[in-house]
Amino acid sequence: MRAKHTGCDNLVQPRGFVDVHERRAAEAAAAAEAATVAAATAEAAAVAEAAAAAVIHTAAEDAVTSTTATATTPSALPLARSVHPVPVRGCPAWGAGLANSEPFVRGGGRLGLPADGLARGTLAMPRVRHVFIASTTARIRAYYDGLPEASATRRVVAPHLAELPSLFDTRTMEKVLQFVLTAGGNGLSKQYQRDLWSLLRLVDADARPAAPPDPPAPKRRRTRGGYVSVHDTRGGGRVTCETDQPSSTGLPAAAGLDGAVPQSLPFMERFPSAYSFVAAIVAEQQRVLSKLHWEVTPIEVEGVVYHFYSRDLLLAVLELFYQAENVRLWGGVLPHGPDGTRLRSCALDSDLFLEEEASVRRRNGAHAFVLAVYICIDEAVVSCAGGHYIYPIRVLLLNVAGGGSRWVTVGYVPHVPKPVGKTAAAKRIASDSRNALLQRCLAILLRRFAGASDTGVSVTLSDGRRVRAFPRVTGLVSDQLAERAVMCLMGHACNFFCTHCLVHRDVAGDRRAARAPLRDVVGTLDAQLDGAILRDDDPRPSQRNGLRTRFSALAFVPALATVRGLATDACRLYDIVCFDILHVWKLGVVRMVAQRVPAFLSIACGRGGQARLGPVTAVLQELNRRAWELGYLCVPAPTPPG
Repeated sequence: MRAKHTGCDNLVQPRGFVDVHERRAAEAAAAAEAATVAAATAEAAAVAEAAAAAVIHTAAEDAVTSTTATATTPSALPLARSVHPVPVRGCPAWGAGLANSEPFVRGGGRLGLPADGLARGTLAMPRVRHVFIASTTARIRAYYDGLPEASATRRVVAPHLAELPSLFDTRTMEKVLQFVLTAGGNGLSKQYQRDLWSLLRLVDADARPAAPPDPPAPKRRRTRGGYVSVHDTRGGGRVTCETDQPSSTGLPAAAGLDGAVPQSLPFMERFPSAYSFVAAIVAEQQRVLSKLHWEVTPIEVEGVVYHFYSRDLLLAVLELFYQAENVRLWGGVLPHGPDGTRLRSCALDSDLFLEEEASVRRRNGAHAFVLAVYICIDEAVVSCAGGHYIYPIRVLLLNVAGGGSRWVTVGYVPHVPKPVGKTAAAKRIASDSRNALLQRCLAILLRRFAGASDTGVSVTLSDGRRVRAFPRVTGLVSDQLAERAVMCLMGHACNFFCTHCLVHRDVAGDRRAARAPLRDVVGTLDAQLDGAILRDDDPRPSQRNGLRTRFSALAFVPALATVRGLATDACRLYDIVCFDILHVWKLGVVRMVAQRVPAFLSIACGRGGQARLGPVTAVLQELNRRAWELGYLCVPAPTPPG
């Protein structure tokens, strides 16, 4: 670069630069030079004053002699003395002689600077300082937005397929479709679907009334121009109509001009062949995927490309909000019960929700409300067609009142298999792949949801009023392993195994553990973000010792921190973890857990009468109710599903 671009080299010493050990001699030489210049300037000034006095005297004499001659001639003015500025160390004035100044290149073009401007530190140009200061939430959001998969999301199927009519539009057809897709866990194969069509064809034929016998074959009469067919109408001739011909559009011939199929259409007219039945099932799946806006995102981790299937979380939550019959926008503090304990009717009466609601209404007005969401990340493996294993992510909208809320699946995290090699490097790659893939999938899922948590989203109520909703994550339903993975904390072999506080494992369970400080949310996230940036450049485990010893954290940053309210304001990131009995109940020790849960709740929540306790029977009923809500999640089996 120096050889090819000598004029643009910024490492060359500027003109007039003097080293430290030569500055005394240079200063003495500069003082002598300044004295010489001052003496020469004083001598030149004296000569100029004498010349000016002589000129003034001569002009006065001429004015006296010429007064009577020409009265209209103006008198001569005295010459003004010109004072030239003394240059500082030979530095030319700014803008004078750019050809003699030092070139300076900084990406915005070629600029001329004074020769000693860089040495004295006084540049005759404005300096622009770029300051990148933002909250921890904004930094984490910018970190995940800069990853390659942030712009690689695409729809699973074409959007126009959502406008096609459905052939499974009756209650009976819905049951048939549900049986085809869920029988045996993974659904029926195409061969069994064709066999099912044969069975349904026989059932449909038996259910129909007996058809009249076929008419006899038409007689042929010879004429001069050839043969003419003549129908015998004595036995009731068969009238050929247009609906008996097959349709070229793929829909039944009885379909209307708009593609709608009459609900009273028999089964055989809906699906005239086994292949049309199989094709209709595939078309129905694509129609539903397009209507629910399912997307796929390729994510490359450690050289392997994984595909994350998900829905837009913000659109899914708004769809649940609009489909609900009864919604509740704001929470409230209920009075205390007869026994002095605090009453709570739902999760909208919790302290966490009420504090977040007060913060939102204080910032955005009294008409703003919180759109509260629970996220369930279960480690139960769900098997799909093709032998691939995926982990579901489900959400629950708390604003739906009257028991109409339900869990909705919004994403499937790909499964990272165990390493083939037994080396430490192979185990590190597999562990980093699991942690990185989970966080990057959550970042894709929360992309628009996190942005709406700052600015809000406009919602139209049933009475026509428009209010502004601010989405928030108020609960993370998971077991301890998934909780540590989502928070990017070490799951084993760590000093601080508690997510909320920094109690050391040596004093855990002791009286000294009560004095353990709470975990600093912002400090931990800043350290994790710095560790994640460092890990992208240098994946060696030795670079992560500081995170392990000080925070018991991993070199990954939680994607949940991009949502407002978790790393800002009240910093509730570690307080949203929910205790879910279902994860413990799946182990099959129902009676033992039911006997231990009341005692645990009395210790964990019983301070000041903040928890309502119940006997073992009430706990068993709560377990059964919880299983009824999430029945498809609780399938006890010695092997994974499928």
